[in-house]
Amino acid sequence: MKGSKPAHALYGQPVQGYRPAHQGVEGARLQAGGGEYTGRNRCVAENDTCEGPKAKGTQYCIGHLRKAAKGGDVG
Repeated sequence: MKGSKPAHALYGQPVQGYRPAHQGVEGARLQAGGGEYTGRNRCVAENDTCEGPKAKGTQYCIGHLRKAAKGGDVG
């Protein structure tokens, strides 16, 4: 599709190298407690109640960015 971007271009690179232990998965280990803290990576629209992941370099999710581009209020 012309002008399309892969998801990680909007949301950042996926975290690799960590996986939680899961019963039934051979060789699975617990994620280290000292792993990298990424903070709250959620949209701040609608008084911080939106649960969408932030788009890269913004405070809003893709849905609210699109709404704002159309002239809508993301408050």
